[in-house]
Formats: sequence, C-alpha cells, structure tokens
Amino acid sequence: MRHSSRVEQANAAMRKPLSVFLDTSVLKASVDTRLVLVPEPKKVKWGDRELELEVYRPVFVNQNTKFLRQGRRDRFADTVALRFIAALAKEGKIDLLVHQEVFFELWGLPRTLGGGPLFYGAPIRKVEGPIHYGRVVVDGTRRDHQYEFLAGVDHPRFRELQRSCGAYQGVDKPPHPNQLVDAFHVWCAESASADYFLTLDDKLIRVFASGPRQKTIVVPITPLRLMRALVRRHPTWLWSTLREAHRFAKSGRDLAAPMQDASLAFFR
Repeated sequence: MRHSSRVEQANAAMRKPLSVFLDTSVLKASVDTRLVLVPEPKKVKWGDRELELEVYRPVFVNQNTKFLRQGRRDRFADTVALRFIAALAKEGKIDLLVHQEVFFELWGLPRTLGGGPLFYGAPIRKVEGPIHYGRVVVDGTRRDHQYEFLAGVDHPRFRELQRSCGAYQGVDKPPHPNQLVDAFHVWCAESASADYFLTLDDKLIRVFASGPRQKTIVVPITPLRLMRALVRRHPTWLWSTLREAHRFAKSGRDLAAPMQDASLAFFR
C-alpha cells in the first residue's frame, strides 16, 4: 500500500503542469492592443462653404514595435511569444502564477491598459506570498507605499535576494527601488514553487546566471527561450503554437505594424 501510494504521488507530480511566475515586464508587454484616437483633418461641405474639421479615427497600437525601431528584433520576438505562452496556459499545459504586488507595480506604470483581456485571456492563478501582511496601497498622496513596505521587510531570504538582485547598496543606504521589487517578486515565485520566472529583464537574468552557485530555485527566463525549452521538452506542444499562429493569422492583424484600424477580430 505504501509503495502504491508513493507511485501515485509520483504520477501526480508528473501530471502537474509546469508553473510560470509572471513578472511585471511581461504583463505590460502583453498589452499589445491599445485603442487610441488619432486626430485627422477632414473637409466637409456646409452649404456653399467647405470646412476643415478635426475628426478622430480609432486605431489599435502596439507599444512593442518600439523594439523593432530600436533594432531589437529578439526582444520583439519575446513579446510575440507571450501569445503562445498564453495559448499553452489556456490548454492547461502550463500554470501561470502572479502575486498581488506584481499588479500593484503594474498599475503604476504607463500604457498598461489595453483593449483586450489580461494576458490574452489566459487563466492566471494568484498566489500567496512568502509572508502574510496588510499594507496601504494608495491614499491620494505621492508616497510610494510599495517601496516603503518592501524596504521594511526583514527576512533572511529576502535579504539574500536583495543582494543577488543588486537592491542592497550598503548598511546606511536605502535599497534600490527597482531591484527591491525584483527581489520580492523572485521571493514570491520561490514561495509558490514556480518552475520558471518569466521576465524581459535581461539584467536580472544575468545576475542570477552569474556566479559559481545557484542563487534561486526558480529559473529566470525570457518568453522566447521558455517557448523553445517547452517545445524541446514536449515536442507535441508545437501543434498548440501552430494552432495559435493560425488563429491569429485569420484575424488579419500584423503585430509588426505600429498602428492599424481598430477591429474586434483582433481579440478572437
């Protein structure tokens, strides 16, 4: 009976989908369909007079095309790969995780509201953090409550991650804000036993990849590298990506176009 129980537990572990913790950077990059109104001059007849008016045309813009303008085609490909990662999550092949502090950081960034559902409508599981707490989110002032809270968290593992991420700047100096948040997100990913930490932050990935020893139990990785790793590990998953590519092609949308006429077909 004991042997059978161990076998069942092992089989259950094998059936458990790989878990991917979403960083703020990938959630923001997934907002690739923002509706904006572009002013355009238009001439109209009014009796025997011709008037020039300014009308507004609704268009969808993709903020990620900035990477193409910068010559960073690999980074643009990373943003496209997010759609395929979302497709795998919709099929239950991977489990997407996020912590509330990721959302708090996201809300404070520009251009994070799009015309479609969050992360293309893929199911995202909100996980508990490594510590239980309550804090002020916003109070109408310009105080950075997230930074104040995280800077006051005193935990051995969090201190280690702060040093790894570069947040620690000395005994009498405040931690670096961006790296402090990164350290907490990685800590949340560890607490949730995530397999991967999905991010567009190359510097963060290099920090954890450098050195003679492993600095975290999760694997920081970019979207394109994750897709390649998943398909190598599960070759049949390639069909899921091909189905998603076909579905998207039918919408007629070109992700490389900076802007194009608005159409609900982009969300199908």
